[in-house]
Amino acid sequence: MTMTTVTSRKCLPTTLAAALAGLLMVSGCTKQSEENVDTSTQAEIQSTPSADKNEVSATEQAHIDRLVISYADMAHAVYKDSLETAKALQAAVEAYVESPTPASLEAAQAAYKTARQPYSQTEVFRFDEGFVTANEKRAIGSVDGWEGQVNAWPLDEALIDYVSDSYQGEYNSQDNIINSDSITVGSVKQDTSEITPELLADMNEIGGSEANVTTGYHAIEFMLWGQDTNGVGEGAGNRPVTDYMSEAGQCTSGDTVNEDAAVCERRGEYLKAAAQLLVDDLTAMEAQWQPESENTLRSDLMARKDDNALRQIMYQMGSLALGELASERMQVAFVTGSTEDEHECFSDLTHLSYANNARGIQNVFNGSYKTVAGDTIGGYGIKQYLIDNGHTEAADKLAADFKQVEDAFNVIVEKGEKDGIKVDQMIATVGQASKEGISAEEQNKRRGWIEAGITSLQQLTDGIENAAKAVGIDNLDADAGSQF
Repeated sequence: MTMTTVTSRKCLPTTLAAALAGLLMVSGCTKQSEENVDTSTQAEIQSTPSADKNEVSATEQAHIDRLVISYADMAHAVYKDSLETAKALQAAVEAYVESPTPASLEAAQAAYKTARQPYSQTEVFRFDEGFVTANEKRAIGSVDGWEGQVNAWPLDEALIDYVSDSYQGEYNSQDNIINSDSITVGSVKQDTSEITPELLADMNEIGGSEANVTTGYHAIEFMLWGQDTNGVGEGAGNRPVTDYMSEAGQCTSGDTVNEDAAVCERRGEYLKAAAQLLVDDLTAMEAQWQPESENTLRSDLMARKDDNALRQIMYQMGSLALGELASERMQVAFVTGSTEDEHECFSDLTHLSYANNARGIQNVFNGSYKTVAGDTIGGYGIKQYLIDNGHTEAADKLAADFKQVEDAFNVIVEKGEKDGIKVDQMIATVGQASKEGISAEEQNKRRGWIEAGITSLQQLTDGIENAAKAVGIDNLDADAGSQF
């Protein structure tokens, strides 16, 4: 896989309306009660100095205060859920490495699937690079800068472990982190004799290549599933349990039986190191959103709540909807029929990532995040903010747009979960699908599910821009992603 990772999307200086006209080739909620507000955070916002308090009414000030508190509370809750499910994934990984059986592999894969649900909803909090204030005392500079070690994709799996003979990527050496004590990437020679979380972090994007991803969810996904060599056909990756067998003569690397078990032991070390690093990274991010914290992303947001916090929130919604989800994650794969550009190409869980990305945007709109435990966090979102400031028409349009998005992605999830038709099968061109015995009529229907998702996101982004204009933000200039 060689396309640019999610960590380096370029922000194009264009309005969302212009992006809608030229970007995509395809055609394209309920009111929260007052009691839902977490009163324990009221003192936090009230004690924050405001440069513009004299210019707005007390009622208007209360609206923006509630909005940023709700946003920050949801961020804290979803990162906390991400951390807790990552810890459960780590425990399942360690149990699998200790005793590799079909049952323990299935448990680790299930834990990965569970962990991805809340994390995929965090991505609306990205795209903050141009908003946060520089602060050397803050442990994390921005969500967007931090995210690359956690969620970068696609990755060049040949750098990590064995791949099929037909694999084509930037890294084409037979030596990789798993099978060698040292490797050379470009002009960089790297000692890989001891696989640790620190080594993986140091090697991420080694040699300046964004495809050289060694950390995060997708590295773990690859280590659990292996390559998906089915193309646009049915089936995910099918890494054998014997890849982790620590007994000589039982250790494999795919179809190859190894004379000793050293490579399998290193594979286990890699998987455990990647899981530990993921937990460490999420621990750091969860701390950034704790109430009453100082020198954190949360305290930074509170300090500038009357400056650019509203623009940031709406910018992030539009950037994830159009530039990231509709364009980079969906349209690129849809137009090219490339399974290498599928977001979770090893596990075939892309349908859930898509839906949870969209749900994350909707959480901010509604001001409501449902935790893994079933609690509702938030209490006030963009929808009610618009209504309270006299823009009911814009709020109603956005609510209708979100309903279309929800309906479109519910179809994609239902087909993936219940019918076993995964995204790699949906994005196949008619020509590709015909080689798998799928008729043109059936394949056009499948592609229509993806197209409907993209189109709904286009319309949603139009609604976000319309709402931004209603509150005085004329040029939202959200990230527009790749253009075709």
